[in-house]
Amino acid sequence: MRRSYIRPRLAFTLVELLVVIAIIGILVGLLLPAVQAAREAARRMQCSNNVKQLGLAFHNYHDTFRVFPINSANRGSAGGPGIANTGKSWLQMILPQIEQSSLFNNIDFKVGLQGTTPSHLGNQQAANTVIAAYLCPSDSENNNGRLGNRSDVNINPPGTWAVTNYKACAGSNWAWGVFSPVSTPGGRNGGNTDGLNMGNGILCSNQNATNPVTRMRDLTDGTSNTYAMGEALPGHSQWNWWYNPNAVTATCSMPLNVVLKRPKNIGDWPNNYSFASRHTGGGNFGLGDASVRFVSENIDIGTYRAYATISSGEVVSDDQ
Repeated sequence: MRRSYIRPRLAFTLVELLVVIAIIGILVGLLLPAVQAAREAARRMQCSNNVKQLGLAFHNYHDTFRVFPINSANRGSAGGPGIANTGKSWLQMILPQIEQSSLFNNIDFKVGLQGTTPSHLGNQQAANTVIAAYLCPSDSENNNGRLGNRSDVNINPPGTWAVTNYKACAGSNWAWGVFSPVSTPGGRNGGNTDGLNMGNGILCSNQNATNPVTRMRDLTDGTSNTYAMGEALPGHSQWNWWYNPNAVTATCSMPLNVVLKRPKNIGDWPNNYSFASRHTGGGNFGLGDASVRFVSENIDIGTYRAYATISSGEVVSDDQ
């Protein structure tokens, strides 16, 4: 008589399954930070590329008009709020240089934002147009490029407006907030602490159209030793939307990323009119020669302020 052979059934025990699951969990836990780091590295590179393109647009504008982009308003003009009705920001001016000519051509520079005519409404539509090149992909608080509670709107209801993660450098002379006063001994507006309207950097808010235009020859500290622009966080400052000249510049009087270390207050302009970034440890800055540099948030404050001025004659080190 032949005996039938029954093969034992192969299977994992419960303990073995739990061990495998635990090992997979550990591997995922080890892998996830690496994936996140790789994604942030890609976002930081994209942000750096944005700054590079803005720097090139800055130079292309200068090649065409022999001055860097205009950024000014006439706050005291007759007929209503001057900034809303007369302001022209540098981020408006460079639109043709970043392949946004159609948007630029739709802006009626003879009128402002406050009004109900087709030109006013067209300008309002333009001011609410999100521009990808003006946004840092690492900033998760910019609401995909539109935020409310913006400054100098003078329109009812105020609505939302397209914001920017990049601002021009107004310099370091600053008369307000916990880091004031900061002034410089010489150069443009030497001794003046009105860093809003009479900044010692490449561009300032210039609300009364009193600061002169800036040309390449004015960067006597050296193009590679001068910040032209840097990163900012619109979610931390009400003074941030690309259409408004009073909302597209920042000062280096305050340390880089200091707004992330203080209680959040978007209306505290004396203390949040500064540069800040969501990249770990620092932020991207464009220099006067259109190069891009990642600046550490731990940079010496004196060096940081020296890089912000265009003609004060400070001696700076490349070690940032």
